[in-house]
Amino acid sequence: MAISYSGYTTYLSCPSAFQRRYITKEEGGARPTRQTAPKMFRGTDMHNCIENIINGGSDPLPKDIEHYHDFVCGLRDMGAKPEEPFAFNAAWERVDFEDPEAEIRGFLDCILAGDELIVYEWKTGKEYDDHVVQRNLYGLAALIMQPKYEKVRVITTYLDLGKNAETTYHAMMLSTYKWMWTKHINKTKPPQPYPMKPSWKCGSCQFSKNNGGKCPN
Repeated sequence: MAISYSGYTTYLSCPSAFQRRYITKEEGGARPTRQTAPKMFRGTDMHNCIENIINGGSDPLPKDIEHYHDFVCGLRDMGAKPEEPFAFNAAWERVDFEDPEAEIRGFLDCILAGDELIVYEWKTGKEYDDHVVQRNLYGLAALIMQPKYEKVRVITTYLDLGKNAETTYHAMMLSTYKWMWTKHINKTKPPQPYPMKPSWKCGSCQFSKNNGGKCPN
């Protein structure tokens, strides 16, 4: 079973939701819609617009982030790649995305392999502390995918806030990053109890009682 960064954060937020979504793969509860989760769909729309421009499309960015247009066009002109997939097995070897031996997989919002290696992660909404953990995973992925580089800058761009948060990761630390993420991955694996962890996030969880799901919370 391969997990993603979002799967890992789901486990941390509520092991029961993680079990239902990724292990038993339960159906049930109301799926988010544009009416019930407009912020989630807005973020997806913005990602798609940026990807379209980097891929050579001519559609403009949404008005509230149109000031990023020239920057995104610059990434395109420098040969950046959007939505770059990655998947690694237990030995941290790169495998096909759907390989059953994959332990972790995901997508880099944008990777630029030029004079230096840079990964961009687009975010709408607020800045959260756990974004640094995501930068670490994406830095690890980029260094494995581009082994000729000695370091990578991973930049979280907060589109609504008009700011960046950046961390640099070094190839000489790859063994440490792999060890840390192996621990994170193994922490989610069965067999183990997957207790409920009620929080403010229950309001948007498809398994919550309030959303027609099976969890009593």
